[in-house]
Amino acid sequence: MLNLPVGVNPDHLVIWLDHHIGKNDDYIDLKRTLENAIDLDLGEPFPYSEIDALILCKQTHELRERPLIPVTTINECLELIDLYRHKKIFLITSGSLGQNLVPYVLNSGRDLKKIFIFCVHMCSHIDWAMDFAEQLLMFDFQTHLFQRITYEIGMYYQNQALYFSVANQHRKALCCLYYCQNMIMRANHLFGSPTTYPLTTIEQYIEREKSELPPDDTESLSALVERSSAIACNS
Repeated sequence: MLNLPVGVNPDHLVIWLDHHIGKNDDYIDLKRTLENAIDLDLGEPFPYSEIDALILCKQTHELRERPLIPVTTINECLELIDLYRHKKIFLITSGSLGQNLVPYVLNSGRDLKKIFIFCVHMCSHIDWAMDFAEQLLMFDFQTHLFQRITYEIGMYYQNQALYFSVANQHRKALCCLYYCQNMIMRANHLFGSPTTYPLTTIEQYIEREKSELPPDDTESLSALVERSSAIACNS
């Protein structure tokens, strides 16, 4: 494991609320595809037979932290949002559940980075969704959804990098930029979408931050890219 700067370990989380997709034994490959795309930890592949370990263990009160948690009910979703309030949460919800959940969550002041509505019949949910147009993105095709989520997570880390840079914490900034670069590379290569997100600005930011650090620091942090870009390149 790399000796990462304190405060820049990946802290994003996707919660997926759906009556069917949220079930442990349903849509396993679909969920694995998304989790592999957004997992910056890059440990062993996650066996979905162990998905219950994602939820708070009643006996030990310990958590296996993973980047994706599927659930089937609004109550479960709200519990997880509150439990992981220290995380940056990206929420996927079906249209029918989102119609009830989204107004409640946004009006309650809970902090979510982005909300994605994933449903077959988007036109059925336009009326209520328009009231929250600035907070929502709607999709009816899974690869478009996955690509955009991966991109949005990347943009979150870019914003974190800019914050660290202003604070003269350039090693943290560079680490976050490598996270961002990885996410954008994956968004561009993993899902077969014709949409391609540019990397030029991110690469310029990386060079700027590298110029603020000793060579040894930049070499060790650049291993983040080499270690995980293979996921995009080999897919």
